[in-house]
Amino acid sequence: VFAASNSVIHTKYDLKGSTVDREATDKDKSRNIPTLKDGDFLKDEMKIKVGEEKRQEILEMLESDVQFLSKLKIMDYSLLLGIHNVARGLEELEMEEEASSSDDLLEGDEGNAPMEVEEEEDEDEVYMGYTYVTPDNIADKEIYFIGLIDVLTRYNAAKRAAHTAKTMKHGAGAEISTIRPESYAKRFMEFMNNSIV
Repeated sequence: VFAASNSVIHTKYDLKGSTVDREATDKDKSRNIPTLKDGDFLKDEMKIKVGEEKRQEILEMLESDVQFLSKLKIMDYSLLLGIHNVARGLEELEMEEEASSSDDLLEGDEGNAPMEVEEEEDEDEVYMGYTYVTPDNIADKEIYFIGLIDVLTRYNAAKRAAHTAKTMKHGAGAEISTIRPESYAKRFMEFMNNSIV
């Protein structure tokens, strides 16, 4: 989802709308850019801040996709959310430029060497995700990269058995991830409705 982005992803979430066993492990969190989950998103009190017009656009798009997946008996998909913090990105860029300037001074005459020019990206490149920016009235500027992932899991006999086992373990009202596609779609959209502002 993030392959075509020129912005560094600072935070990443895999969101299903489920809270049972949906927190990143300590091992996950030790990675450079850990993939955090629903429990982490809620604990961090995160919101996807895009303003009302973009909120409606995103929710309509997700609703359409989720209804299509539900009709195909697909479940267990996630919204992959990458967040670029603009202020942090600018600080990192300034630090890189300062380090580069220091390196140039140390190299002496080699600073006159021809510059390497990056080739422009192919305009036909496929980007399977969407990019949204916080509105102007939000102080902490962020860029959000979103896309649905893991869209090939069918609700079959193995998933029905997993649903039964998890229900027995966590109770009938628990928000487990393995549920019928229609229920999965409803819970997913409720979570997104509460998460996108």
